[in-house]
Amino acid sequence: MKKIYKGTVEGDVIHLKENIDLPLGTQAIIILKTIGKEKQEDIKNRQLKLLDKGFNLGKKLYIKREDLYVR
Repeated sequence: MKKIYKGTVEGDVIHLKENIDLPLGTQAIIILKTIGKEKQEDIKNRQLKLLDKGFNLGKKLYIKREDLYVR
């Protein structure tokens, strides 16, 4: 079984954001991959650009309010 869990490290303890559905005493191999602050900033900026751009839901897009009126 392979599943990815996210969490934070505090000293020698890792606090996971969700529960693990494994019986007590189960042995596991843990592979840690850190996310640096630069990577987090890149992800945040990419998501903010997507929000600013908006979503095309298939309707006609109007740039100015005057475009709404029939001439």
